[in-house]
Amino acid sequence: MKKYEYKFVEIPRKKGLKVSTGDTFEECRRVITAEVEKGWRLKQIVTPFDEKIGVFIPCCYQIIFEREV
Repeated sequence: MKKYEYKFVEIPRKKGLKVSTGDTFEECRRVITAEVEKGWRLKQIVTPFDEKIGVFIPCCYQIIFEREV
């Protein structure tokens, strides 16, 4: 049976009036590209919500990678 290990990387959502949504996207893209080059495979991106911010605005992005052990 195959075994896998997992890596979790949190990307905080950038806040502020002058921050575009593309800034956070580019940070996610940079992390994903770097980890794939190290042999990790993107498994899932989770967007948890903070009730204080609002229902439809994620507080961060959890990027989950896996690789076979």
